[in-house]
Formats: sequence, structure tokens, C-alpha cells
Amino acid sequence: MSIKAITQLLERLIEVHEHLLELATKKVEPIKKGDMKVLEAIVREESKLAHKLQTTEMLRSKIVRTFLLEQGEAKEAVTMSDVKRFATAEEKLQLEQLQRKLVDDVQKLKTQNELNQELIEESLRFVNLSLDLMLPHKEDVSYNPRSQDDEPYENNHSLFDSKA
Repeated sequence: MSIKAITQLLERLIEVHEHLLELATKKVEPIKKGDMKVLEAIVREESKLAHKLQTTEMLRSKIVRTFLLEQGEAKEAVTMSDVKRFATAEEKLQLEQLQRKLVDDVQKLKTQNELNQELIEESLRFVNLSLDLMLPHKEDVSYNPRSQDDEPYENNHSLFDSKA
């Protein structure tokens, strides 16, 4: 394994994150409009990308471990610093740039997803408020012209005398 294989996988991870960010940004309007068909299509595409991201990350982890084993380093939890120790100055610079880009993209994606979550919660609050306004309340359901003191059923007494 080589540093080049690791950088290629980092580039692929960045690519997937950028596509996820693009989709997260596209979700804003369908959420605002309540366009479930468009939203469903975006979520399906996100799901495919999430699977691709998971597979790519597992492959990256495996390649980094293999690379470090070849260098005589056997660690369970590896970091980019571990890889950079065996890289040339040029490779180290490239790894640092890719790492910064990936961290930046992940942060942007997190921020956009938080915004989308807030929009969804706001939409749900609006729907609940609308339902509360449209549905009658218990006291509005029936008309009671008499006061509650006049209610014959209050003490579970029947209008008919069962002893007669």
C-alpha cells in the first residue's frame, strides 16, 4: 500500500461528502414547500451515498492499517499523524490539505443538516398548530343549554325508575 492509495480514498470521501452537502442544500426548498415526492427522492439518493461513504471509509481504514503494518507500525487506532510520519514533504502537504478539506466539508454538512432539522421541526410545529386550530376542543363538541347543576345524569340516576 502507498500514500497515493490513501490520498485517492480521501479524495473519494471528499467527493461523497460534497455530494451529500449538495443534496442537503437541495432539501431546503422541498422541506419548506412540503413537497414529499422530491424530498423522498433526495433521501433515497442520500441513502445510497451514505452506503458508499461507509464502504469507502471501511476501505480507507483497511488500507491505512495495511500501510502502517508495512511500515512496521501495528496500532489499533490510527491517525493521519501516524501516516504523515512516513510521507514525503509533498505527500504530507497533500494529506494535510485533504484532511482540512474533509473536515471542512463534514462541518458544512453537519451545519446544513442541523438547519434542515430545524426546518422540519418548525414545519411539524406549524402542522400541529394548524390541527389544533381546526379540530374542535372537548368543550366545543356539544351544545349544553342547561347549566351543569341541571344535568340529570351527573349522579348516574336514570330518567326511568327501575323499581316501578
